[in-house]
Amino acid sequence: MEDALTLRVVHEEPSFLVVDKQANLPTVPLKDDPVEKQTLLSLIGDRYPEVLEVSGANVWEGGVLHRLDTATSGLVVVARTKEAYAFLQTIQKADLFWKEYRAQSTLYTPCTIVGFPEYPYEDPFAGKGKEVTIGSLFRRYGTNRREVRPVNAESPKHLLDKSTGTWYLTKVCYSGEGADGAKQFTCRLSSGFRHQVRAHLAWSGWPLDGDRVYHGLEKTNLSLRSVAVQLLHPVTQQQMEIRVDQ
Repeated sequence: MEDALTLRVVHEEPSFLVVDKQANLPTVPLKDDPVEKQTLLSLIGDRYPEVLEVSGANVWEGGVLHRLDTATSGLVVVARTKEAYAFLQTIQKADLFWKEYRAQSTLYTPCTIVGFPEYPYEDPFAGKGKEVTIGSLFRRYGTNRREVRPVNAESPKHLLDKSTGTWYLTKVCYSGEGADGAKQFTCRLSSGFRHQVRAHLAWSGWPLDGDRVYHGLEKTNLSLRSVAVQLLHPVTQQQMEIRVDQ
């Protein structure tokens, strides 16, 4: 974890906040975590205690609308009132709440991860600017079900039966090479599932740099950052986008 735990508030309103989570900080505690465990929610709660009074999907998650993996950095939306939480949760379910990620992968590696179905295309990102939609069901996998595996229509019935039953889509656009030759991707999604971007990119043959779970190139940090959220304002209901450059 980074040496100094700090809270960066990107956007603040009476009804909600948008904060920038640093990498390797859990978004929220687990149900049985000790009270003193440091998370993004605990940092927010120190400055905005009202978010702890909002009963979200789980009471210990406060007003946090969506979680980022611990290793992922970037924007998280947090409700400050019960009314804002209810409204934002409703638009999430209606696919009106979009998140955008910046991702990086250096090596094209056709996916051979145990439990992944065969991906139907050879390197789908053949040209700069090409957008590909990667879709699947998901099932939890591995020790304590900490990983996920895509499930598609060709998967065996016993795997389909273990899946989420919901089809998750990741819109991925290849945006060119960085200075170090690594491929840069922009990923957009509305409904999200644990490790969705990481698993979908690994399945396509482009595992994220720093993603040890899904066979990415060995690096210190995971090359995944949430850079924008697009939503309807919980009071005015006007569409708005909040973005960070870095």
